[in-house]
Amino acid sequence: MTSWGRNAGDGRAALLLAGLLVTACSNDAPLAERVEAQVRRGEADRALALLDKEIRARPTDWATQDLRVRALLQAERADEALQAYAERWTQDGRDTSALFRGIAVALLREGLRSADGLIRTRAGAALAAWQAPDLWPVLREALAHPEASIRALGVEGLGKLSGDEVDRLLRAALDDPEHAVRAAAAAALAGRHDPDTLAALRGALADPAPSVRMRAAAVLARTGDSGTVRLLTGLLADPNDSIRMQVTEALGHLGVPGTASAVRPLLTDRNPYVRIYAGEALVRLGEPEGRCRLLGALADPRPTVALYAAEALSNLGDAAGSERLAGALASGEDVSVRLYAAWTLARLGDAQGQPVLEELLRHPDAQVRMQAAWTLGEFRDASGVPGLKRGVLDAARPVRWQAAWGLARGMGS
Repeated sequence: MTSWGRNAGDGRAALLLAGLLVTACSNDAPLAERVEAQVRRGEADRALALLDKEIRARPTDWATQDLRVRALLQAERADEALQAYAERWTQDGRDTSALFRGIAVALLREGLRSADGLIRTRAGAALAAWQAPDLWPVLREALAHPEASIRALGVEGLGKLSGDEVDRLLRAALDDPEHAVRAAAAAALAGRHDPDTLAALRGALADPAPSVRMRAAAVLARTGDSGTVRLLTGLLADPNDSIRMQVTEALGHLGVPGTASAVRPLLTDRNPYVRIYAGEALVRLGEPEGRCRLLGALADPRPTVALYAAEALSNLGDAAGSERLAGALASGEDVSVRLYAAWTLARLGDAQGQPVLEELLRHPDAQVRMQAAWTLGEFRDASGVPGLKRGVLDAARPVRWQAAWGLARGMGS
């Protein structure tokens, strides 16, 4: 990625000039210089008018098209940059993946600053899922966000990176006033075994919030700390359903011999979702009884419970729930159920849900279209790309931004 795309909106004229001159063809250098000077003076509209005139004269000059997108980015008009870039798809134009990623990064930054709570949340979730070093400045901004949920998502995203500064910031997040952020930080420190990190995690075992203690214990248990396994099994009786689910999941992934007896009573938990977590954990612990319980839950009359069991099976690489999932794709089902089924099938490498997602991209409710775009973005092959490109052209800002993040995430760093 060019420096300009990586620092979209930072107002540094030197980086702007570098981006313009690198991208423009040599015979367009005077145009690039004029545009750079106008943007630097705050005359972005004049610069864009100049570029529009050039594009009308040479509509397939993609270097000039790129120059226009970069000018919009430098003027902090990322949504316009997205729409300008997307215009080329209707003209069979050339794609410039680094430039598109620059747009998506700028949209993440704008999303975190948005007054729209939905966009802020979706930007935070995209940031948490997207593993790329060029997100470092945006991650730092997320860590300082006034909303705890955004800080927690920023911590989750930061955990996908490595380095001393990353470790330091994650340890600092263990002191955040909100327990959700501290829990995210504890989880994000997994796999980091330096003395400072281990000491910070041991300190987190005394945190007043069970979710933080649980996450810290799960990370430390991976280092062979038997005392933390006892702490985890003790939390299986926590009155909070979410804690029981998370602890059960952690014990299943740890695979510590002898913990199956502590998990087994949760097969009769009052909460059906806890029971499903227990079934999955027991499969991971080598207990066939767990899979039998999951298969039985596929017949639950409550669609969300049945699909949750199918998801648990998919976590194990088991496609036994595929038939139930395929049935949930039917048009008579609730939209959220259809989306959930399509997502879970995609995790199994099953594309049955793709036509449903393409259909839901035309749904009258923008939130449904946004969720369809998110789900297509979860496809780890290129099959979701055509739908995401249509989503970028959507009239609703949350839909086109979600689609852009899905496309950019698939491009790599």
